[in-house]
Amino acid sequence: MKILKIVLLCFALFALGTNGYAQVPSSIISALQEGDAGSLSAYLNDNVELVIGNQNDVYSKQQASAIIADFFRKYRVNGFDLLHKGNKDAASFGVGTLKTSSGNYRVYFLIRKNEIQQLRIESSND
Repeated sequence: MKILKIVLLCFALFALGTNGYAQVPSSIISALQEGDAGSLSAYLNDNVELVIGNQNDVYSKQQASAIIADFFRKYRVNGFDLLHKGNKDAASFGVGTLKTSSGNYRVYFLIRKNEIQQLRIESSND
């Protein structure tokens, strides 16, 4: 009985402790897996820090959407593997490998208030 109480207490603390944390929406992962710039762009903040190739700046949502769409047109996406995700306070992040027709890219994204604040797609040495 004592073990059951401990397990229930741990479960309750875990549930309460994660309620205030941001989560990585599965639709962002799906958009990356499919190379769907439109679906991914729906999650962009009004201004987003974007690093793709030689593009490295803070862009408006519309500018960032166009850059992402151009990248996905040039490099056909074959899949995305989420390697790590985490949460801290009201932010969450993900790190993964984007598989394209021209090789693999390391992807990092930071989410606050369910919007992508930062997105990095950088060449990988895999």
